[in-house]
Amino acid sequence: MTELELANGLSEIWHLLTEPQQKSLMDDAITLTCDKGDYIYHDEEESIYLYCLIRGHAKLEKLGIGGRNQIMRMFQPGDIFGYRSFFASQEHTTEAIAIEDSVVACIPMTLIERFCHVNPDLAMYFVRNLAIDLGKSDLRTVELTQKHIRGRLAGSLVFLIDKYGFEADGRTLNIFLSREDMASLSNMTTSNAIRTLASFAEEGIIAVDGRRIKVLDASKLKHINTQG
Repeated sequence: MTELELANGLSEIWHLLTEPQQKSLMDDAITLTCDKGDYIYHDEEESIYLYCLIRGHAKLEKLGIGGRNQIMRMFQPGDIFGYRSFFASQEHTTEAIAIEDSVVACIPMTLIERFCHVNPDLAMYFVRNLAIDLGKSDLRTVELTQKHIRGRLAGSLVFLIDKYGFEADGRTLNIFLSREDMASLSNMTTSNAIRTLASFAEEGIIAVDGRRIKVLDASKLKHINTQG
């Protein structure tokens, strides 16, 4: 991993650091190369790194009742994660998994903490992001517990559009998830996710080709999401 790759991956905080801090961060960063399905970190593992996704895609999962996983967040290049547990003096309460071949920068949280003590702009960045994440978590809790199945799946598709965008055709989602991951993201069983995707396809809202999803009627999809 080059300094340019790390600076691009950490673009939101890189410019907040002094040159000596940038050098220290580059010297102490560890590169983690993950194959699809590899764990970036495990539940109940000690929280010692801030993770920055340099290449690939990843998901944050929590094991629920009956051994069913719930996807809590999705990550794309440039996203940072894993720091909440350190600031809370906890072990990780979730697990991060690569959903395709990925490269991750691992930065010691002790270094980040030291920077925050002397760099108020950096400290406020983390305060602001933790507050934003809390707001998103509150909204997601309501959506996943009060919406019907169609609304939950439509909401997941709208989320994926907003997060990852489309390929060059302007319609095909720029991320490919398994049916199990779509179900986990939408808080439903895999069979329900498959049936609901098929229903959306029959209605001309989407077209499905394996793990590739093409959005044909974004306005209708957003309407279903809004109505719940």
